[in-house]
Amino acid sequence: MHYRTDYSPALLTSAPRVLQLGEWRLHYQAYASRSNDRRAPVLLLGGAFQSFRSFASEVDELLGEHPVILLDLPSQGGNLQLVPELSLEQLADLIAAFADELQLPPLLPIGLSYGSALAALFAARHPRHCARLLLAGITAFGRPGARLLLQEGLALLAEGDNQAFAHGALTGLLNPLRLQQTGVGAVFRKALLRQIQRLSPADVERYRQNSQRLLDFQGFRQHPACPTLVLAGEYDHFTQPWEHAQFAADCASASCALIHNADHLAQFEQRAACAGLYSPFLRGEALPQHSPGSSLLARGQLRQLERRHEPRQPPNQRQARLRHAEGGEWTVEVRELGFFGGLLRGDLPQGLPPRGWQLLHRDLPAQPLLPLRQDANGLAFVFPHSDQQASQAMVTLFQPHSLPAAACA
Repeated sequence: MHYRTDYSPALLTSAPRVLQLGEWRLHYQAYASRSNDRRAPVLLLGGAFQSFRSFASEVDELLGEHPVILLDLPSQGGNLQLVPELSLEQLADLIAAFADELQLPPLLPIGLSYGSALAALFAARHPRHCARLLLAGITAFGRPGARLLLQEGLALLAEGDNQAFAHGALTGLLNPLRLQQTGVGAVFRKALLRQIQRLSPADVERYRQNSQRLLDFQGFRQHPACPTLVLAGEYDHFTQPWEHAQFAADCASASCALIHNADHLAQFEQRAACAGLYSPFLRGEALPQHSPGSSLLARGQLRQLERRHEPRQPPNQRQARLRHAEGGEWTVEVRELGFFGGLLRGDLPQGLPPRGWQLLHRDLPAQPLLPLRQDANGLAFVFPHSDQQASQAMVTLFQPHSLPAAACA
């Protein structure tokens, strides 16, 4: 591997190097303090809506101790090659082929969001290529509520409703109830919303393919054996802390740290707290139990984290109506209600399509919802937050305050 030694953030927007592996094109940039650096390189793998320039701060922080490689597999980041036929596992195998072709020493992958699934699969399937592994925003478990929201996003894109898709996606990435804690400003939220709203047809197709890969993924048959660090934003609703902890528990040698005052974009919202863990972990040092902005979970806690991510309680007005677009409206009792979902009871029909439902409640505008399960306890549901006005009304209603926890959808 020949590394560039003239790194500056401006270079991250320059044309990448391209490695052709059969019919697949891999885009990458590689930087180090010396061109023939033989140390284990950090490999950065990003998530949806991210490009090389998203990692300017990380590259700057890491270059003092490690070579750094940024990699866009087909359909990722700035790589526009479409690969609907490739699974997550096959894309992870391409990382190993990349390492073989360039004769790289064992890598130090950092995988974020969608990139976390690829990095974890690479480490599990190709242990000789992976020295240490760092993950944030685990996306590969298929929690029913998360799968439902992913499917709804794809349906909205198929209908050409980019506005509704963008608002739902933004709510998944940035927990609107916790903006004060996470420090996410209105300017950043608006910029990210515009970016998602303005996805090109090619971007939409890449997002569709990548999301479908996650939906098709059947789970890990084996977990990474190398030393692994999993970072979980404490307010991350899309990939919840208990999912991160469970993944760490299933690995042979993993730790899980909660990043305080962060959600799904922990590494951007609380950069100093994350960076404070990156360096000692990548050096192979013992991690502190507590460090500024984070807490390391004890091994015995990993399978014990609370799965109720938000408090739910009956609203003051329990009576409501449930409407479906194909006709019909039913009286329901709202047993539990939270910003992200709730539980209804009523004499409801079976077999209606899962899309097209609205909750009509006196204190709120009509709220689109997605049924999650229906059993003796009632109808559990999630809110897709695809209607901006309706979602904002929910934000106003559910600003954080102390409530007793109740079963979550």
